[in-house]
Amino acid sequence: MVSRIDRPEALEIVREIVAYLESKGAPVQMETETALAMDMPGKNSDLGEMEADYIVTVGGDGTILRAAMQMREPGTPILGVNLGSRGFLTEVYPDDVKPALDRVLNGDYRLEECLKLSSKDPVTDRAFPDCLNEVLVASPLPSKALDVRLTIDGTHILDIQADGIIASTPTGSTAYNLSAGGSIISPDVEATILTAICPYSYFRSIVVPKDSRITIELLKPKADALVIIDGRDYTAVKPQSKIEVWASQDKARFIRFRSFYERLERRLVFRRVR
Repeated sequence: MVSRIDRPEALEIVREIVAYLESKGAPVQMETETALAMDMPGKNSDLGEMEADYIVTVGGDGTILRAAMQMREPGTPILGVNLGSRGFLTEVYPDDVKPALDRVLNGDYRLEECLKLSSKDPVTDRAFPDCLNEVLVASPLPSKALDVRLTIDGTHILDIQADGIIASTPTGSTAYNLSAGGSIISPDVEATILTAICPYSYFRSIVVPKDSRITIELLKPKADALVIIDGRDYTAVKPQSKIEVWASQDKARFIRFRSFYERLERRLVFRRVR
């Protein structure tokens, strides 16, 4: 169990899920932050050490991204319970969680495998965490644009001035990539979407095969940048650095009961945070 800890209703749902699973004879562990928030330290384990058949998250996409970045086994199936405003990555709402858990215990679901991206600074050989949504290269100052060179598989594409560059997975195509004008890509299509944020150019976005290797090079000699992984991990990089992005050998896996297009239709209409 992994949950938002800033909303009492989320923790109450966790209690109900734990009680329900234990009534079915399924042993349950909670990641440390969740267990401490619920004053149940005896049931806790760090995500990086947890061995589990499934992970159930209660919250929104941010909760799933936190779990995906910290979990020990990247391929452990995730079932997301939505308490967020959009919840593109989640699968069920709180009212549906017990029937969903029954289906999981009975093996009545399908697994959706999702591409992740690896990235590093090739000069220092510093690797960044794998992303489930996107690798973002942006200026540390919101009013400053970056001058960058985009290269794919060793071929120079263009030099561009933009507020930032997003390298997104299909899973992340409905996140920041969508807001920046990039295409929505089905998880069944293994590709990377390269999207410029507010570019001073006709270039907006390009979809490339998953085997492509993307290089984002900072061109200004005095302009540093941030590499931001899934909106959670921030790393400062020096001027004229290069960031390489490619498909990770690991994939995330989600428990699904409905198709991507059914989820898409439900999520594209804005819902307020309850």
